Amino acid sequence: MAKWQEVLALARYALENNRDQVVNICRCIISNEPDSSSLKYQLNRLLSRAPSMMAFQELLPKDLKGLVLAMEPGMTLADTELPVSVQAQVEIFLEERAHAEAIHAAGLAVPHKVLLSGPPGNGKTTLAGAIAKELTLPLFVVDFSEVVSSYLGESGSKFAKIFRGAVEKPCVLFLDEMETVLSERAGHGNSTEVGEMKRIVSTLLMEIDRLPDHVILVGATNHEEMLDRAVVRRFDFYWELPRPDEDMVQSWLRRFAKRYPDIPILTAMPAIAADGKSLSDIERDVKKWCRRWIVEQAARRPAGKTSPQPELVLQ
Repeated sequence: MAKWQEVLALARYALENNRDQVVNICRCIISNEPDSSSLKYQLNRLLSRAPSMMAFQELLPKDLKGLVLAMEPGMTLADTELPVSVQAQVEIFLEERAHAEAIHAAGLAVPHKVLLSGPPGNGKTTLAGAIAKELTLPLFVVDFSEVVSSYLGESGSKFAKIFRGAVEKPCVLFLDEMETVLSERAGHGNSTEVGEMKRIVSTLLMEIDRLPDHVILVGATNHEEMLDRAVVRRFDFYWELPRPDEDMVQSWLRRFAKRYPDIPILTAMPAIAADGKSLSDIERDVKKWCRRWIVEQAARRPAGKTSPQPELVLQ
């Protein structure tokens, strides 16, 4: 099929809301593109995301709507930059999940609770999503600060509802900013909210203990030292995600460059140093340079002439 025919067919089936045919045309285009094609990469990425985006929303229990977000994992584990020690622990965790039946048969519990700690912007949410993607499970995200601020006075019952709703089917339940309510300081002081915070902590500890192992609980905190020790003890794994060192930065940069082979990230971009930055900060700086490079290349072309540029999806 010629390129113009593919475009027309794609437009027609999209207007007819014929999703299956749209997918077929995209696959046809992909098969005719060289391996180094940015179009091939972007279409493959879109196709891998589309089914899960719809399916995960449908999997969200009705009782959890408004309290929990069903999110599509953004990256695979292979694309996630981790310290070597954490990478080894993740592999152990996934291997034990893969052999859950054998572990159960021996009378042992299967680990299913992971605590992530580290400064903001260094991959805690990304890792939770990568685990969900690796296990082909929906990712349900709860933000403690949002739930508490919205429902203070009945937060304990809301959290209990979240946990009990999540057990309906296998999933990854991600709890961010756990120190917001599960700190050592909860229950101390003269605040009128102390009683409510005590009830929240007690409720959450009880619900964590009750959680069946077909639900993967991933907790995240920016300040592990603030968490109540009783909370930390309830997790099977504890992984720290620090700010990246120089080796991690360079490894991340090589991974990123593979996603955009038409942009000379490794050869033309000024050197990127760790300098105490988070991975999120580094990614923002690299994407900024990529955008400027594309604009400069476009500005250098003679007036009236255009040349295809790779689509740069900057998220």
